Amino acid sequence: MMYSIGKIVDTHGIKGEVKILSHSDFDRIKVGVTLYIGELPLKVRSVRRQNEYYLVGFEGYLTLTSVEPLRKKEVFTTEEPTLGEDEYHLPKLVGLDVFSMNHLHLGKVDSLVEVPQGYLLRIETNDKRMVYVPFVNAFVKSVSDEGILIETIEGLI
Repeated sequence: MMYSIGKIVDTHGIKGEVKILSHSDFDRIKVGVTLYIGELPLKVRSVRRQNEYYLVGFEGYLTLTSVEPLRKKEVFTTEEPTLGEDEYHLPKLVGLDVFSMNHLHLGKVDSLVEVPQGYLLRIETNDKRMVYVPFVNAFVKSVSDEGILIETIEGLI
């Protein structure tokens, strides 16, 4: 599985570096790791921080001209970090079945919507309606590979 970890926002200098704005909660940009731009694997040869950006050089890309086509591209990794308890890879929630506390199948997670307070599970119900459930402990009681168990209240579903 590919995990989006950032975006190349621009080039930097004349020695083939790019500026990456990371949106990962984990430190995944390190010398020697392989990152992906689409299907293109790129091995990191150098990395350093500049404010909120990572300045990254890739093996085989030593000039400004060589990295110019990478601008504005999404950066991915195949490395899955170790998660703590109550931490989840949000893309892995998409497609999971959703059940009520009395084990009634409600539908499947269609996508996640980011809001200032966190995330909403966008659930396609069995009757093809879309409902939104806050991804917080008050509603989401458990998450497993088999599905998500949620507490329903009147008006939620």
